[in-house]
Amino acid sequence: MSLLTTLRKDKMQALKDKDTVKNGICSLLISAIALAEKEAGQPLSAEEELAYVQKELKQTKDTLAQTPASRPELIAETQRKIEIIEAYLPAQMSEAELDEALRAVIAELQLEPVMKNKGTLIKEMMARYKGKTDGKSVNAAVGRVLN
Repeated sequence: MSLLTTLRKDKMQALKDKDTVKNGICSLLISAIALAEKEAGQPLSAEEELAYVQKELKQTKDTLAQTPASRPELIAETQRKIEIIEAYLPAQMSEAELDEALRAVIAELQLEPVMKNKGTLIKEMMARYKGKTDGKSVNAAVGRVLN
């Protein structure tokens, strides 16, 4: 079952449950994916659909970072949105898994663990583990492993 179909079913369930937050997230993701499919003239692949979910997750996390601490109700709602969005993504890699995968990539590509190779490593990690991690996490892992 495609992500779009799952989102539509979840949106209907959210409407029945009167869950406005989940309904809003589902609507947002459905419209982004449907628009992309319309522009492409064909259904998106699973990876392409996940890219839109990741983009929305990143934007929501940025919103959370910019929310003032004096607004706990907004912080709680934004955290709930993040939890809902993350449910549509595959399980994300932990720091330990990222570090281990990074060391394996360094060994496989026979690179020296120096900062000069940071760009190459980030590019390779993002290509291999697309959907399982984000650029910020990969960048932090590269910083930990290369120091």
